[in-house]
Amino acid sequence: MREIFKILKENFILLLGAGLFTYGLFSFKSGYHLVVSNKPEILKRISPITTTYYCYDYNQTSLYLLIIGVIFIVIGLLKIRKKRE
Repeated sequence: MREIFKILKENFILLLGAGLFTYGLFSFKSGYHLVVSNKPEILKRISPITTTYYCYDYNQTSLYLLIIGVIFIVIGLLKIRKKRE
């Protein structure tokens, strides 16, 4: 019975790390810019230009989740490797 709980704990740590890493990885922001110029000749030719940008802007929480996720993954893999030896 103890062995079963130990295996569940190792797998749970690995699953938790993978979940936190994935959530942190895919929580980036993207958006759009509205380009407006003060030169009237440009504004006559082109009405406001909208540009979409895809920069991977991670906030501090996402970076912490990535770091904690990697730490849990490494701990889980080390425990599984130690058990097999």
